[in-house]
Amino acid sequence: MFGSMQALDVQTLVLVSSLILGALGVLFLINWRDDRSRVELADWGVGFLLVVPGVVLIGRRGEISDLWSIWAANAFVLTAYGMILSGAMRFVDRRPAPGVALAGAAVWSLLCLWPTFFERFDLRVIAVSAICFVQIGLVAHLLWERRRIEPLPSLGRSAVGAAIVAGLQGARGLFMAIAPSELSGSEALRQSHLPWMSLALLVISLFAAHMMLSMSAERAEQRHRRRADSDDLTGLLSRRAFVERATARLAAAPDRGALMFFDIDRFKSINDTHGHAVGDAVLVAFARLVETRLAPDDLFARWGGEEFVLFAVDHDFVAGRRLAEEIRRDFAELDFGLGAALGATVSVGLAAPALIGSDLDRLVASADAGVYAAKRAGRDRVEAVTPDERRAARA
Repeated sequence: MFGSMQALDVQTLVLVSSLILGALGVLFLINWRDDRSRVELADWGVGFLLVVPGVVLIGRRGEISDLWSIWAANAFVLTAYGMILSGAMRFVDRRPAPGVALAGAAVWSLLCLWPTFFERFDLRVIAVSAICFVQIGLVAHLLWERRRIEPLPSLGRSAVGAAIVAGLQGARGLFMAIAPSELSGSEALRQSHLPWMSLALLVISLFAAHMMLSMSAERAEQRHRRRADSDDLTGLLSRRAFVERATARLAAAPDRGALMFFDIDRFKSINDTHGHAVGDAVLVAFARLVETRLAPDDLFARWGGEEFVLFAVDHDFVAGRRLAEEIRRDFAELDFGLGAALGATVSVGLAAPALIGSDLDRLVASADAGVYAAKRAGRDRVEAVTPDERRAARA
């Protein structure tokens, strides 16, 4: 009765494994088609699909030739694991060598040229288990190491799942080395521990596949969020991201910092005279110039068009004016390599929470008023407007 139940398990396992692994492969490829930047999903999808013919051919052992049920079947499975390793390398930004996906199958094929090896069930199981252990062990190592520079929530769990799969493969090979089986053909599959080990591998593979999809989706979400938080041209913070972060900083330290509002002078004239490409170059050059002077906690954003805003966290009003003057002076001296003076300058408005208050809208309005005062005074200068002066100007 126990033997017949194991036989049933083998046939059921072949059917269930084929359906589940094939569905997972299709799911990976659908996700890759929807977002081609997630290139690791293509490798993983192909990998899961390649397991299917391997499982089917193994299940037909004793009914078809050994060339197909032994050599080809395991070559499919090892290539599938190779594709999963290739995808993991892509995920951690390591370009896989051309032979990575086929290395395991190549080693297997060479071993199969040895007649004694090909005839011995135990040697074949040990070899396949060892190759899979190395392949999936490398996947676990790559994902675990990646946690140090990219702390995705699912990354550690995916590494653990891969490590468990590798461990089961290693245990299967070790078990066969300790208690080698002399059976052959379909009897070797039915009367050994392999159906139960394979079932455990299937369950853990489902877990690992879910984690792999999750960590890829988490990375895509983070990248979308970073793009939403940054300006496309300059790579600086977007206006929305600046407002969120500056508001939080002011709530934590209401009297700290200096806010500078920058407006490139006569920017429309630069665009009209030299073209939008030169105008874009001016904006990027200004962004890079200011970035060289930023402290780690400073917030610098493109406010819109030719306007920029900087919140220097560790500067008071006096230090903020000094920094604004340095930026203004150095920008006016930039050489844009046009063969003629471009005449790009910047007007700067300055405000400080210690003088204006910690409300960000009031700080921006005060600094913006300083920009207008600078332009009225002849441009290319730094100005600050007090609340009394702002009220008088409105009157």
